Amino acid sequence: MMLMKLIENPIRLNASLHKMLPYTIRHLYGNAPSVKSFRLFTLGSVHVYQIEGFDKLDIILTHDHRTIKQAELDFVLGKLLPGVDPKTLTINHAAKDEIEGEVHRKIRVKDLVIVEQPTPTSAA
Repeated sequence: MMLMKLIENPIRLNASLHKMLPYTIRHLYGNAPSVKSFRLFTLGSVHVYQIEGFDKLDIILTHDHRTIKQAELDFVLGKLLPGVDPKTLTINHAAKDEIEGEVHRKIRVKDLVIVEQPTPTSAA
């Protein structure tokens, strides 16, 4: 069994999601500044972005050279969304193809998976 460790990376003050993942962020959020916060992690050579919007939480996994393994996805979800049933999440393994189709160009990663969790709205 492979030992996995999710490590949070500090984010530089001037870091921007639109610079890190330009086409992916445009695909998810358009041009609106609807991101409250984001965190960057690594899981070996997998880059993990946790993005909190006002109406959803997205987790984006990217790898530059290979396909992301299901065990890696399961591990990240267990660490970042403990107690959340994966059946309640939208997991998009075809996100890279969709984004490339929208922008009509290749993006720099080999694989990209987007996990979306709607934020529960508070009852008023």
